Amino acid sequence: MDFPTWTRHLSDRGLRVVPPSHPTPVEVWALLPAEAGLVHFRCRGRTVTLARYAEADLLFTEAAAACSCDRGCGSDLGDPITPPRLTLRPGAGAVGVARYDGASSSGWTGYEAGLLAVDDAAPLFDALLADLLSELPPARRSVGLDGSLLSTTASAVSAGRSAST
Repeated sequence: MDFPTWTRHLSDRGLRVVPPSHPTPVEVWALLPAEAGLVHFRCRGRTVTLARYAEADLLFTEAAAACSCDRGCGSDLGDPITPPRLTLRPGAGAVGVARYDGASSSGWTGYEAGLLAVDDAAPLFDALLADLLSELPPARRSVGLDGSLLSTTASAVSAGRSAST
C-alpha cells in the first residue's frame, strides 16, 4: 500500500488527513470526527507515537494578504495562493499519547521507526488509535469511524504499546 492509498482509506473511515503529512518518514496529521480533535502519528528513532490534541488547540492560519515591505505601504496583495495551514496553538500539549516502543518489543537499536514503510506503519497506527479512542466517551469515538478501526487488535504489537494521558 502506498501513502495516498492509505490516506484515502483513513478518509473513508472518517479521519481527515491534513498537511504536513508525509510518507518518509511516516508522519500523519489527521482531524478526528465528532470534534474529538486531532491526532499526530510520528515514526522516529525507536518509537512510534500517536498523540491526540484537543479541538480548542487547533488553528488554521493563512498567509498574509498585505505587503510587509520596509516602507510600510500596506498594499493589498489579494487573496493568498496557498490554502490555510493547520497549526497548534503555542503551548498546546497532547491530551493523550499512545506509544509503540520498538526497542523493547522488536529490538530496535537506532532509527528503525523512521524506516518503516506505510504497510508496516498502518497497523501500528490502528492499534495506537484504538488505545487513544478508548479514552473518549463512546458518542465521540464512534461517529464517522467504521467498526474495524475500533475493533482492531494488534497482538503482534501489543507488547510494545503503552497509553498515557
